Amino acid sequence: MIRVIGMGAGGHAKVVLDILQVTGDCEVVGLLDASRLLWEKTIMGVPVLGGDEMLAELRGQDVTHAFIGVGSVGDTRPRQQLYKRLHQYCFELVNAVHPRSGIGDSVRMRQGVTIMAGCVVNVHARLGANVVINTGSIVEHDCVIGDHAFVGPGARLGGTVEVDTGAHIGIGATILQNLRVGKNAVVGAGAVVLEDVPDNTVVVGVPARVLKRTED
Repeated sequence: MIRVIGMGAGGHAKVVLDILQVTGDCEVVGLLDASRLLWEKTIMGVPVLGGDEMLAELRGQDVTHAFIGVGSVGDTRPRQQLYKRLHQYCFELVNAVHPRSGIGDSVRMRQGVTIMAGCVVNVHARLGANVVINTGSIVEHDCVIGDHAFVGPGARLGGTVEVDTGAHIGIGATILQNLRVGKNAVVGAGAVVLEDVPDNTVVVGVPARVLKRTED
């Protein structure tokens, strides 16, 4: 059985831990978190060992795999940074797919994907590395979700939607079919997107409108 370390010890980490414990595909040996207040505590039966300065030591103890247990509140950059740091130490990222999700047989996914309970990912969808499909979301046929993108709880993506690298889709948002959400773009909670969203842009509302543009 592969030995896994988790990055983060907050709420998102608990959800990923639950998936891995339900599937029973790996042994989570510990969690790492920047908050010293969590060190030496136990989260869902798993000890918080310290901060990410322990990565080299753990890799030397034949801990070969990891998961990212840090969520995204409109900003996927912290997850991207953790992904790069784990690869610097040659960790492979596990996929955590809840057994109560519906995944088409033809779906392709890279490493580090998290798919939570109640999700549907339909045929010929493609999920990039470090992607999160959060609780109860629907990703329809032929969608392409880029690396590090985050699809929030209850979001709905119509067929052939493209979500580019690092984009964040908020809780309950709806993206109509054949549209593109650009790189590092943010779609606000409950927004209804009727046209393409440019790179580095925040859109909100029904129908979605541009709120602001952000730095790349």
